[in-house]
Amino acid sequence: MKNKFLTYFENNILYFTYFLTFFCIFTLSANAQKYINQQQIKRIVIDAGHGGKDPGAVGKKSKEKDITLAVALKLGALISKNFSDIEVIYTRKKDVFVELNERVNIANRNHADLFISIHADANKNTKARGASTWIMGLHKSQANLEVSLRENAVITLEDDYSTKYEGFDPKSPESNIMSMITQDSQMKESYKFAEFVQNEMVTQGPITGDRSVRQAGFLVLWKSAMPRILIELGFLSNPVEEQILIKDENQTKIAQNIFSAFCKYKKQYEENNTLENPQTADSTESPKTEEKTARKDDTLSNKTIIETTSANNKPASQKTYSVQIMAITKIIPTTAKDFKGHKNIRYMKIGKYYKYITGNFTDLNEAKQLCKSLQKDFQGAFVVAVEDNNLTPVR
Repeated sequence: MKNKFLTYFENNILYFTYFLTFFCIFTLSANAQKYINQQQIKRIVIDAGHGGKDPGAVGKKSKEKDITLAVALKLGALISKNFSDIEVIYTRKKDVFVELNERVNIANRNHADLFISIHADANKNTKARGASTWIMGLHKSQANLEVSLRENAVITLEDDYSTKYEGFDPKSPESNIMSMITQDSQMKESYKFAEFVQNEMVTQGPITGDRSVRQAGFLVLWKSAMPRILIELGFLSNPVEEQILIKDENQTKIAQNIFSAFCKYKKQYEENNTLENPQTADSTESPKTEEKTARKDDTLSNKTIIETTSANNKPASQKTYSVQIMAITKIIPTTAKDFKGHKNIRYMKIGKYYKYITGNFTDLNEAKQLCKSLQKDFQGAFVVAVEDNNLTPVR
């Protein structure tokens, strides 16, 4: 017969084992849930400016297209090496010509979380120097306008560019100014990332001239649906900076600077975008609050609202397919000029974004046909599956 004390001890060990197992499972689950609930940067598009028949800026010993490609590949390699969970996509990996609108389409088609376009500058004044980082916006000065005019002029190498870019004239300052989109939900995030990049570029060298974070109407940033920046590494027209930019070790250092800025931005972005529950991201807002918000604009019909949190919602229906044409952080009326006269547009509020969609199909091919026709007006349009009050991109 076992000793009573031994039996008691064995039973308590068993209970303690149960408790420890449960605690470990609970802790791991909680940590896993925290990870799942965090909006993460999972896909980055890196754009090496110019290429092929388009050399970009030309110095005495170099071409912009070669320097941008070298830096882009080095940057992508750093991200892939240090973040195995991030997919890096290049608009080009060799010396080929890629149209500006296709660079944007690559980012939109792949649902990128970040777009980085790399360039080098030039100026008639050979003393002009320094790095600058740009976001999409209105030209604040003649100098800003001249930079965007030079970068946008590449479209003249494309066939039928006037139709493709909706009548855009790269030689017209007025056209460049009007290229600024009226609703840019990603400007705030773009600016945050640009500040990190600019700071690293000018404080870590090898290019130390600080030309600041600026805004201009770059076509390569136009109509992209994610935070995006354009970096001017320095001036090839300046003999000193050209000599710096053509050296491999300096290209490596510049790539490391941009990578360091990305790491800082990624950390801040993911800390600031943690959701309590991604499946019911609207749960803190009642249907009444949503309705009151909509009524602030009497041109917005409540019929366009898809309630995602109402307790009276009907059971989820079968999966259907729609086309997402816009995602912004505030409500705008479906009659707004942004929608270019298209009808039957509605939205779903997912997290902090109002995602505007149209069409409702059970047949995926029908949704794809609609998407193809809508891309004439909305280049970033893509098909989404609608199920259980969630939108899932369909590739």
